Formats: sequence, C-alpha cells, structure tokens
Amino acid sequence: MGIGMRGPGEKQLEVDRRLVEKRIHDLKLELATIHARRERQVAARQEQMTVSLVGYTNAGKSTLLNALTAAGVLAEDKLFATLDTRTRRWKLPSWGPVLLSDTVGFIRDLPHRLIASFKATLEETRQADLLLHVADASSPLVEQQIAAVNGVLEELGVDMKDTLLVLNKVDAVIDRVSRQRLLSRHPHAICISAKSGEGLDQLAEAASAALGRSFCDVDVETDAGNGRLLAWLAAHGEILSRQFGEDRMTIHCRVPQAVVGRINSAEATVRDHASPSSTVASPDDSRSAPAAEASSVSPLTEAS
Repeated sequence: MGIGMRGPGEKQLEVDRRLVEKRIHDLKLELATIHARRERQVAARQEQMTVSLVGYTNAGKSTLLNALTAAGVLAEDKLFATLDTRTRRWKLPSWGPVLLSDTVGFIRDLPHRLIASFKATLEETRQADLLLHVADASSPLVEQQIAAVNGVLEELGVDMKDTLLVLNKVDAVIDRVSRQRLLSRHPHAICISAKSGEGLDQLAEAASAALGRSFCDVDVETDAGNGRLLAWLAAHGEILSRQFGEDRMTIHCRVPQAVVGRINSAEATVRDHASPSSTVASPDDSRSAPAAEASSVSPLTEAS
C-alpha cells in the first residue's frame, strides 16, 4: 500500500502519523548531510587560526564582522537574521590574518529540537581557537542574555573554549551607573561599539594576546636548503631568528601548538627553545592527525 492511502479500518490519524515520521526521518538525514559537509569545510581550514563570534540574537555580531573585516554581510535587527555561518579574514596587529566567523544568534530556552540544527550551523564554533562572546550592553536583559548564551555553549559542548566577553553598543548606555555596574560584574570584558568603531583596537589586541597563549617558542633544525619548511613556518607563525651551520640550519620560531605536531620528523627536529636538549612532544590536538593535501611547500606529516 502506498504512503497516504487508507486501508480497511485505518484512521486518517494513523496516515498522518506515518507521514510525519517519514518527514522527520528525511530531515534527520538532511541534517546529517549538512553536518558532514560543514565538518569537511572547517577541516579544510584547520591550518589557520580561527575566531568565532557567538552571542544572543541582535547583539551586533554581523555589524562587528563588517566593522572588523569590511565583509558587507547582512546586519538586521530581527530574530535569526544570520542563519548560516559567514567567514572572513581579519588582520590582527603583530599577528597577521586569522579567519573570523559570524554565527547564528542564540535565544533563551532554545528548544532541544533546534540543538541539532545549531550543531551543524555552529561547526566553526566547535573548531575555533577563540570565541568572542558578543553581548548587547544596552539591553536591560543583558545579564540574562549572557547566561543564555553560556547555557547554549554548554549544550553544544564548547563552553570550555577560550572566550573573550565583548560588551557591544556601549555608546548606547547613557546611564553611567548602569554601565559601571555592568563593568563591575564583568571586569575582564572588552567594551566596544561596532557601529562607531569605539574599542575595536583594544578588541584586536586582546584577541591577539588570547591566541598567543596557544603558541610556543621552538627551535626547528633542518637541512640548510630546506626553503619550503622555512616558508611554511613563516606562513603559520613567526620566524624569530635563523642560525646556519655547514649543512644545517636552526630556525627559532613561534608557532601554534597544533603546527608543531604536523612537522615531519623525518626532515626536521623540533626542540623547545628554552630547553634545546629536549625534543618537543607532539601536542594532543585533534587537528594534528588528519593527512595534509599534497603541496610543493607543505612539510606536513602524513596521516598514520
């Protein structure tokens, strides 16, 4: 019997139930496909440092993305104006470009049925090196909204990520007492106005400092003619000095922990700069394991 056709004694309610169950099954398959595609897209960018904007809906995340990257993305005062993740390059001072992603705005009491959809949309958040939690300082419900976002991040399993609280729209807080009370509750927050540009330099400096905590100083010893390794290290970190011997060179560099684990041990030796006698162990980082695509300049290790 075909779907939707009534059999002897079958009630319309039973037919409707089967149709609903089939629809739910189809939607779950579609969500799984979207989630897998998003994971592949994020994995393709794993060698670059990533920063993700999160926050309550209408907190000003898209406006901030535009202000920091000139992205020109949609920024409207309505629920879920951003439903898909947008990623742009953000040039940080004394650092270089990182990837900055805008995400869907959160709401209080997010229905559990929507959590699965959010997981697919927020793949960048799960993989990000740093989260910028943007809150609307001018909202009378700002504390509840901050708590709601923290709750959703916990639901999504990313509440332990390194996070900076960014109080946006501070120029709209006219009451100095209210502003001081908010700052006393969140003394480490960064006050900005994405609309006017106030505080954006301080935000960039704070993001640079936060990302720097995941870096390490190492000495990489390799063949003197290994220019591709030198170029790759410069692209993924900062070359501090170089020393040349007869046929070997030692590169003192500052690179992400994840990058250390992707240097091919067959062509280079990596040691902690402070303790040159000990070899640096590969970090326990999930992004260090996947095989890198073939490249003329990539010295990455092959997947085991």
